[in-house]
Amino acid sequence: MASSLLRNPGTKILSLAIAILIWFVFSAQQRERISERTYRIPLSVANVPPKTVIASPLPPTVEVRLRGPFTALRQLDPDKLEAVIDLADAPLGQKVYRLAPEDINVPPEVEVIAIAPSEVRVAVDATDEKSLPIVARLTGDPAEGFELAEVSIEPRVAHLFGPASTLSRMTSVETDPISLAGREASFSMPATVLIDAPGVRVREGQVVTVSVRLRALPRPEPTPRTASRERRQ
Repeated sequence: MASSLLRNPGTKILSLAIAILIWFVFSAQQRERISERTYRIPLSVANVPPKTVIASPLPPTVEVRLRGPFTALRQLDPDKLEAVIDLADAPLGQKVYRLAPEDINVPPEVEVIAIAPSEVRVAVDATDEKSLPIVARLTGDPAEGFELAEVSIEPRVAHLFGPASTLSRMTSVETDPISLAGREASFSMPATVLIDAPGVRVREGQVVTVSVRLRALPRPEPTPRTASRERRQ
């Protein structure tokens, strides 16, 4: 028995030293004060099914409350944290997804104790394409004595891609605002097609040229009284 204990003393001493070190590190973690901290982290979506698109607005971030050793929380990099919703095998239509602690990528020694919002409603729709006419969004009035005669846009249509149900309800798209206020002459300018529909993107026709033609209003003909006054002057 004594001889077996004395065999390989170097290996046994090294093993004992490693065990003591592990115990020391673990006990230090146990003795360290526990802290809590709140972070605002991005919300990501993973495994979107093929030929589908998210058709609902999603919160860009969620707020998480974390609990763990003070050192672990202090060393945590918020830029590397995220909350993930897994859409693998998600059906078409709306579904409420509940965010759980395991959906947050935190170290093992850190605990997720609260998530807000804790539920996110996600609408998944089939993708489609559609071409729609572009309408110039004009604001303001020309200078006195001028009026709008004609508006032309090149290209005249935008090719869109997005949720089928959303595209089916759309009949046209608009440019960003173009002001006519105080103008006295025709002009052309670039404009951007704006889409106010979740999940819809412009594939072609994002930037267009809007040409606006103004014309002078005819001057009113003088009345007989006005004409005689002008002759006396």
